[in-house]
Amino acid sequence: MKILITGVSGTGKSTISKALKERGIISIDFSDVHGMCCWKDLTTKEKVQYSPIESLDWFNNKNFFCDLNKLKEILDQHKNIVMTGVAGGSTMEYLPLFDKVILLQCSPEIFTHRMKTRIPIYGKTKAEQENAINWQKEFDPLLISQGAIPINTEGNLDDVINKIIQVVTTI
Repeated sequence: MKILITGVSGTGKSTISKALKERGIISIDFSDVHGMCCWKDLTTKEKVQYSPIESLDWFNNKNFFCDLNKLKEILDQHKNIVMTGVAGGSTMEYLPLFDKVILLQCSPEIFTHRMKTRIPIYGKTKAEQENAINWQKEFDPLLISQGAIPINTEGNLDDVINKIIQVVTTI
């Protein structure tokens, strides 16, 4: 079974991937695969170097994409795998590669707080936080309409992991 765990920045994807690995479940985070995802200019399709973004305007013609060939290569190597990650520009292209999709959700207050206090650089600026808030309003309903299973990540991590393991092991 191939499972995707996704959600906007700060919903807990990387933390959950690590916790699943600790429990013996094969889990790979997109961010741990060199070259899996990158920012691209929507007009030129060229890769764009990321640095902290101070203006929401930057996001009008840039998006975060997943390398579908790399993703397929990883999926082909495993009969059962959980992958965690998100790439907005190619989400609808890679969803069909998975048997089930779990959508991590939490309030904008929670995920922006997490983004401000975590190690990855994305999410530290006001523009990046506003972009994530705006994107969640589109992304979550879209994924739910495609059959994603929503799981709230505002509670205790062990409780969230147990909910995810129930979904993963009962499929």
